Amino acid sequence: MGKTLLVLNGKAPTDGLLRWRFEESDTIVAVDGGWNVLRNSELLPDALIGDLDSCEALDQIRENFPELKISHILDPDTTDFEKAIKWVGTHTETTELIILGGVGKRSDHFLSNLLVSLRMNPTWSVVFDDDNEWISRVNPSSSLLLGGRKGTTLSILPLVPCNGVCSRGLKWELTNESLSPDSKFSQSNLCTSDEVEISCESGNLFVILSKRL
Repeated sequence: MGKTLLVLNGKAPTDGLLRWRFEESDTIVAVDGGWNVLRNSELLPDALIGDLDSCEALDQIRENFPELKISHILDPDTTDFEKAIKWVGTHTETTELIILGGVGKRSDHFLSNLLVSLRMNPTWSVVFDDDNEWISRVNPSSSLLLGGRKGTTLSILPLVPCNGVCSRGLKWELTNESLSPDSKFSQSNLCTSDEVEISCESGNLFVILSKRL
């Protein structure tokens, strides 16, 4: 099993969150400008991926960090996030993907990141983390188990039709529900237990957990 951390060029995490995620991960990937976020905290990733238009002095980076794996990809038809996901799929044995800098700043980047995550390996556990909220992808191959979240606000949002959605430990439980963007979803639900479980039989949905009580 392997945990991979991607650091994107969105809203930068606090130093504490960045270091915690860095230390618990097996592989750390800077996605273009995510390099600057890591270096500002004096952290060195295993790889640097993207078109690298947000990285200054690329030749100097190569010279100063010869052990760094650099994949400079100029394909204009894919985002840097997509480039990084492809690299992770072919160069690591990832089972859990943590993404920092994937939310905040530009809304178009955030939404495209969610859409890209729909196409990722369905067996991966995928989490977008931030200092204010935490977003997890749920699909038939990857259900969600939460611990110690009693009293926390939680929303369940489908970007595609989802069937057989079930929950345990919420104020408004879902029992074999069908959720979709144009019909029903669960916003501002509440964790009533320190053990929460969310699953679905088809589709992909996102569980958004507030870190603010």
